[in-house]
Amino acid sequence: MKSILLNKKAISENLALMTFSREGCEKILPGQFLSIRQTAGEKILRRPFSIFGFDDKSVSVLIKAIGRGTESITDMNEGESADILCPLGKGFEEKIDYDRTLFVAGGIGIAGINSFIAKGKKAKMIFGDREGEFSAAADYFSIDCLYVSEKGKNPNRGRVTEFIDGFEFDAIIACGPKAMLRAVKEKANGRRYLAVCEEIMACGVGLCNGCAVKYDDNTFKKVCIDGPVLDGNRIIYD
Repeated sequence: MKSILLNKKAISENLALMTFSREGCEKILPGQFLSIRQTAGEKILRRPFSIFGFDDKSVSVLIKAIGRGTESITDMNEGESADILCPLGKGFEEKIDYDRTLFVAGGIGIAGINSFIAKGKKAKMIFGDREGEFSAAADYFSIDCLYVSEKGKNPNRGRVTEFIDGFEFDAIIACGPKAMLRAVKEKANGRRYLAVCEEIMACGVGLCNGCAVKYDDNTFKKVCIDGPVLDGNRIIYD
């Protein structure tokens, strides 16, 4: 669908919150994503982004510009139109027990976690990065969390997984780099673990198999249609 860029906020040097119009009132669920056709010219692949927030008339994504494709999107001006497919993926419909669920976000993975946090709900969350590059995002969105960094000036130094043992929980919902998701599986130690997976996608609708991840029974799940929310305890991360 053709969507209009309604608002663009620069959160930091290469991080932007972009809000697009959306037609109709098709239901959006936590964990779903959208894809935007980029205009850099050298590639034809769309770029998938976790849905950061939404209402009846708009949908927002948090984009880290790391190459020509994502830069061509973040360089858009308000009022310009974009070719967007939304919503994509299998959303999460279960009721969340916020008292017994721990949310873990690594870097841009905060975009995949944000849609799970209901307004007005107190959630247990660890949000981390490598060198403090997402501190501006934590401040801008007033994210109530334990914010940690592997390096930088943050007093809470270390990987997000090093702080998990400080929380009581029955379930974990996590989004971030694959190495982080693997480490979270070890910390879950048999407790329920839902991984919001981020994979490179060519189509986003289940046709190309480029985003398939392997389960422990040698079956494969397509992140774009079976996920992005998958059983983190069953994924083979190697």
